[in-house]
Amino acid sequence: MRVEKWIDEMVPMTDKVIGQEMAIVTATRNSVDVRKWVASRLMPNQYGDQPSGVTINNQTSIVMVSEERQRELQAVRQRMIEQQKGG
Repeated sequence: MRVEKWIDEMVPMTDKVIGQEMAIVTATRNSVDVRKWVASRLMPNQYGDQPSGVTINNQTSIVMVSEERQRELQAVRQRMIEQQKGG
């Protein structure tokens, strides 16, 4: 139940430092961060990072090919297609 108490303390803690000097704000931020970290470790199902289940990776590769090399590659591709059909 201590984790729940810490969670309940976080918003009032941050509200109290509005307008205070930076050292107080930083100390409070550190205290809140520690409470969040401990809560995420002690109660990961409730306060831990939840996996989104979706991963998106985009990668683009660009290759510059001369017209002559492009014709050669197209010829090779055509031969491979013909071999697959025949064999």
